[in-house]
Amino acid sequence: MGWRKRQGSGWLVYVLVGFLALLSSCAGGGAEEEGVEGGLEPTLPSIQVNIFTPICAVFGCHTGANAPQGLRLDSATESFNNLVGVPSVGRPDLMLFRVDPGSPDESYLVWKIEGRPGIEGGRMPLNQAPLSSEQIDAIRQWILAGAPPP
Repeated sequence: MGWRKRQGSGWLVYVLVGFLALLSSCAGGGAEEEGVEGGLEPTLPSIQVNIFTPICAVFGCHTGANAPQGLRLDSATESFNNLVGVPSVGRPDLMLFRVDPGSPDESYLVWKIEGRPGIEGGRMPLNQAPLSSEQIDAIRQWILAGAPPP
């Protein structure tokens, strides 16, 4: 009788381990999760996971219907649609796009995260530590590569 209990318990453990392995293999395949394990890369999915989601798309910032200037950064698709080729609202007199594909120095997003003179409002992320040079470089490289979609 004792052997049967152990055999039954062992079987349950194997089933649970197999089930968890199956779940974890399914969870890691989405484009939104690219970059989590491999570190920050100059792709929008990686920038989304490593910068926009944890730093910018937080409560009260660039998320939801009340995002400032309509700049929602909730997902890679939202970020792309609200950044690339979209005229800057902060300084319309400069006639800059938020992200000008191929031109990081002419992209208002870069101006904001670098805290350049002439930006409207404060450096982004507002009231937080500035992005690291690695984070800024990843965004600049993505834009330089033409700001491809996710």
